Amino acid sequence: MKVKVKYLARFRTLTGIDEEIIELPEGATVKDLIEEIKKKYPKFREEVFGEGFDEDADANIAVNGRYVSWDERLNDGDVVGIFPPVSGG
Repeated sequence: MKVKVKYLARFRTLTGIDEEIIELPEGATVKDLIEEIKKKYPKFREEVFGEGFDEDADANIAVNGRYVSWDERLNDGDVVGIFPPVSGG
């Protein structure tokens, strides 16, 4: 299956692109997608996740406009947004 990944804010800088299509096996989860992205973009891995897989990493994930957990199953054609937490005052 194929999902469209949109990199927002500083994640654009870390990956060097705005968006891309990533192919994953059927039944893949958000965690599986993140693992693929970490393999492709070492800067993303190092700055966002460090040495391990940290589900509390400095990243938010939305699938088709809805915030999701790391174990959310993805479907062919999903649009996944990856962006840092937003704060303000």
